[in-house]
Amino acid sequence: MKKRRLWTLAALLGWGLAAMDIQAGQVLAPEQSSITFVGKQMGAPAQGKFQTFAVDAALDPAALDQSRVKVVIDMNSVALPASDFTTEVKRKRWFDTAAFPEAIFESKQLRKLDGGGYQADGVLTLKGVSKPISVPLTLKTEGSDLAAEGQFEIKRLDFNVGDGQWADTDTVANEVQIKFKLRLKPQP
Repeated sequence: MKKRRLWTLAALLGWGLAAMDIQAGQVLAPEQSSITFVGKQMGAPAQGKFQTFAVDAALDPAALDQSRVKVVIDMNSVALPASDFTTEVKRKRWFDTAAFPEAIFESKQLRKLDGGGYQADGVLTLKGVSKPISVPLTLKTEGSDLAAEGQFEIKRLDFNVGDGQWADTDTVANEVQIKFKLRLKPQP
């Protein structure tokens, strides 16, 4: 009887430590992480990136119901190949970084997909507009780190990005592909 209690106590303690580990979460390794986007102007791809972003995550493939992620992007850190394009995309008609300095994706629902991938269902807030989106991703354990990688598409006009003459989708496509690679380390 004592052995059974010890095993039960050990199992509960182990479960409790695992839950604490999930709640403690992970921290971003920025030098090994990236968020890029590709849109099309006049049919030609135009790629950009965000140089500064933060991640608050507790992702665990073994405990999806307790997993969560919040990504906060500094919209002023946007960089395009030409400096004049970078200046333009920060203006009111595009990202309006003066009024909306951050974009936020937050998910508290992670689920496993057929084929081994995952999906984070959450809300993207960009330029003051919040919309539900689903983000497919892969999660891979690399030592004590977790690598999260994926891509998804948004429609820029859903978030009022590009107005006036730029609302014409023949000039600038409505679809924007967003790709991310996040290296997450255990929180110290």
